[in-house]
Amino acid sequence: MAFYLSPLVDVREIDLTTTIPAVATNIAVAILRSAYKGPELKRTLVTTRDELTDMFGDPVGSPAECYEDMLSAMGYLKYGNMLYCTRAMPANATFAGTKPVSGAQSTFTQFNTSNAYKMSDFDSDDPDSFATEASFGTEEMQVIANSRGVWGNNIRIAMVDYSTYNAMVSAGTYSTWDTYDSIVAVDSPMVDAKDFLIIVQVLDQGETSYATKEVWNVSTSTTRRDDQGQIIFCENVINEQSNYIRIALKAANEDDDIVISTSEWQQFSGGQDSDDDYVADLVTDAIVIEALDYYENSEEVDVNIFIDSDKGMAAKRHMISICESRKDCIALLDCERADVVNNRGNETTDLREWRRRTLNENTSYAALYGNWLEIYDRWAGQYRWIPASGNVAGILANTDDVADPWWAPAGLNRAILTNVRKLAWNPSLGNRNILYQNGINPLVSFAGQGKVIWGQKTLLDKNSAFNRINVRRLFITLEKAVSTAVKYFLFEPNDEFTRLSLINMIEPFLRDVKSRRGIYEFSVVCDSRNNTAERIDRNELWADIYIQPVRAAEFIVLNFIATKTGASFEEIISGSA
Repeated sequence: MAFYLSPLVDVREIDLTTTIPAVATNIAVAILRSAYKGPELKRTLVTTRDELTDMFGDPVGSPAECYEDMLSAMGYLKYGNMLYCTRAMPANATFAGTKPVSGAQSTFTQFNTSNAYKMSDFDSDDPDSFATEASFGTEEMQVIANSRGVWGNNIRIAMVDYSTYNAMVSAGTYSTWDTYDSIVAVDSPMVDAKDFLIIVQVLDQGETSYATKEVWNVSTSTTRRDDQGQIIFCENVINEQSNYIRIALKAANEDDDIVISTSEWQQFSGGQDSDDDYVADLVTDAIVIEALDYYENSEEVDVNIFIDSDKGMAAKRHMISICESRKDCIALLDCERADVVNNRGNETTDLREWRRRTLNENTSYAALYGNWLEIYDRWAGQYRWIPASGNVAGILANTDDVADPWWAPAGLNRAILTNVRKLAWNPSLGNRNILYQNGINPLVSFAGQGKVIWGQKTLLDKNSAFNRINVRRLFITLEKAVSTAVKYFLFEPNDEFTRLSLINMIEPFLRDVKSRRGIYEFSVVCDSRNNTAERIDRNELWADIYIQPVRAAEFIVLNFIATKTGASFEEIISGSA
């Protein structure tokens, strides 16, 4: 507060309304191996299954990892509505493209196929840097698909230069240019010979004819602006806005007039999902780990659930490592397909051995599910086996919606699996006992009651409250919400007023969680007992929050007691107490 030197009325506002915010608890992550198309090594948020297929294509193709990942992601989106996806491709996958070649400067008389660019050809591992990293020969311009894969071979482009466009407009008809009739959608007219149109058409999956997706009015001039004052240099516009292509113009041709001497559609080619030996060129764990690393920083992206979908062992361990480092998410892991599909009689033994000897992880930030699901793949027209983690993640999201994160995502009330034809195996009570003792959550089928998740253990081997998913997610929610709100106390005076303000903010939040059946009791200590002079002198403010978490009822004991006729129930009950 300033010292006043003369009379005045000084109006100030003091905000004492700070509360603990609601935090997201059901944002999932899926790494899509060999997806048909879509942004590669980028975080892409989808909210519906239609958005998923629009962005990454239908779940078709080989190997199995493609449809397993896509169908698992769809399994999550049956229940949840926030899923970050990252496409991961084999190292030898290439971009489709085309190269306009000039007979004279900037006069495109021929289109050649693309050099088979790979992701490794870009220093930044990002095709958005194509304009600065493309290498040129005789061609004046290069155009590639915006991501690698065979899908790019279904792109074609046409270019219309200034003189051709104006001749068409002057004629007042497009009858001889039916394939280019979409140019009427261009808002800004061409004004000089540096301007040209790029029309993008795509043959979508399952379609028999090309559809116009984009029409761009661009220029070779680096300073040319449209009617709204926006720069329309071709590299700027295409590389920043197009959903299908990326473009590079040779530096020597910038600001040159452009003449397109061919009116034919130019088909992209050269796109590959891998090299010729596809089976030997799957998406490796190293590539999956690179994709997972886009989610390791909790300050950059808010996520809560990692969907395994049968990744390799190194990728599984990396998921766990990210969750333990972030401390605000949990990894849902799948067992090996061979342990449960067509392995009659050996499922329990093989699962136990794999969990103890191969996986061998001890953490409360991951959970393992011991089954696979058979679902109908309408794109392939057949039933397929898929990992359970996508649907399980959806059950966690659904639990948040119908109850709270600290409710157990298991049982007949909240964990019925829908659209599942059958389970790979149906463990008996004896098998379930062994699985649960080893931290493997069973999925079972009860006659007339459906397929259901029948366990909620984490991989923590110690007998602790944190070996249950509901408790781990309770603390994730509490820690995330409280730490977010407490940031506003940083750099405030470290005195009794600040400490009391912090207590008065935390306690109402915990009372609300208690009323919603998340905790039994709590206590917040933030006073001279834990804020000693030494800690204050180190600029530290300590708050100890004691929590008694609500436990789920996993074992119910029913005692039916027969008594003699006329016996007093009160005497029997008091005598047995």
